[in-house]
Amino acid sequence: MTSNLEERFDVAMMDIYRRAKSEAKYDATCYFQMLGEHRGLETARLLLHAGTVSEGYTALWERGRLDLTVEALINDHPEYHALFTDEERQIARRRLEEYRYVPVIDPVEQFVGAFPSKVPDWSSQHDKYLGQTLGEQMRSEKGAGG
Repeated sequence: MTSNLEERFDVAMMDIYRRAKSEAKYDATCYFQMLGEHRGLETARLLLHAGTVSEGYTALWERGRLDLTVEALINDHPEYHALFTDEERQIARRRLEEYRYVPVIDPVEQFVGAFPSKVPDWSSQHDKYLGQTLGEQMRSEKGAGG
């Protein structure tokens, strides 16, 4: 039986695949197959315990997108730390440090899910909605003052 946290991690791992394909133009076929066979948590552990970084990790590094690696997902999201041992988290952090990864910090991320919302895709589209609101506000100020 999988826990709610493991299910959320599965979704996050699949999101990495989708984002790598759409944002970094990298089709991680082997990673996708691993997810289908092992699910997210076991896939992450297999990748962490491999002797070297995966081809996918290298491909994302070449594209400047280490934020789309399993290691970054583990390192940058404390909500998933409970799924991994100290050693596994250290492996992820060490790999990222070796490749000079700088975490992408989203200042809104800490508030996602903290407030009730009737917008179903707020968590994944918050930048879009904030940008729209800011744009509307700037247009109304320009119209009122100009």
